[in-house]
Amino acid sequence: MSPRKEALDSVERGIVRLLQDDGRMSTIELSRRLSASEPTIRKKLNRLIDDGIMSIRAVVDPSLIGYKVGAFIGLVVERGHIDQVSQLLTSYSFVDSVTITAGPNDITIKAYFETVDDVLNFVSKTLADVGSIRDTDSTIIFREIKYFGLKGVVGIDVEKDGSIAVNMRNQS
Repeated sequence: MSPRKEALDSVERGIVRLLQDDGRMSTIELSRRLSASEPTIRKKLNRLIDDGIMSIRAVVDPSLIGYKVGAFIGLVVERGHIDQVSQLLTSYSFVDSVTITAGPNDITIKAYFETVDDVLNFVSKTLADVGSIRDTDSTIIFREIKYFGLKGVVGIDVEKDGSIAVNMRNQS
């Protein structure tokens, strides 16, 4: 699948924005809210998914399923091993994100643990056993203010009455 060259049109941006608030919204309701036909909505929604622009998934609050401790863990990795270590880190179910970064760390992960001891064990034992990791830097998250990803970045905001408003700061 080759990358999509054209920008999202206003209906596609509206679909993305509305589904960010309610991923279970029907194509009929999307059609009503966006003043477009239901077949058009279905076609555009399928294209957004097929092109990899969006996916529809459940977002779980880690604290409600026992993962009470969040942490950012920065890793300094031997050159030539960054991709390999990054892939290894994606295999842990409690790791929420893995990013290759510039700055003092080569990789930064965000992970959720049941206890602070679990963070300690992961850093001091599991990561210590990965020979190409030279150093780590851990930061415990006290309180997460925003968790559910980027909203409103497609240039459309949903008003309280459910209508769509174009956000000009995000328009090209």
